Amino acid sequence: MWPVLLAVGLVLLVGVAAFVGLYFFAVRSRRDDEASLLQQALTEPLARDPTLAGAGVLPVVTAAWAGRPRVELTGWVPSREMRDAAVRAVAREAVRLGRRVRVVDQLEIIDRPQQRRA
Repeated sequence: MWPVLLAVGLVLLVGVAAFVGLYFFAVRSRRDDEASLLQQALTEPLARDPTLAGAGVLPVVTAAWAGRPRVELTGWVPSREMRDAAVRAVAREAVRLGRRVRVVDQLEIIDRPQQRRA
């Protein structure tokens, strides 16, 4: 009788562990999809913004398990004013979309003679 109960308990434990794993996988997948959509929504206005012409700015969105998504601005700009304009543009677009985000500025300021060629 004890071996049968032990086997049933082990099967139930494995089943519960598999269910929990699949649940967390589904939640993470959904959060990654939402982050991807937000990244697309933030990239388009940056590309259209005339004040950012001549800059290479890319927002990279990372979804957190809890709290606000993190938007890391990567790339380069020719001036501090353009860096500030990029941060403002992302914050403004996030508000327009109704999303609270945490913007992390990783933009590099490169003078005109040092700019990278695409």
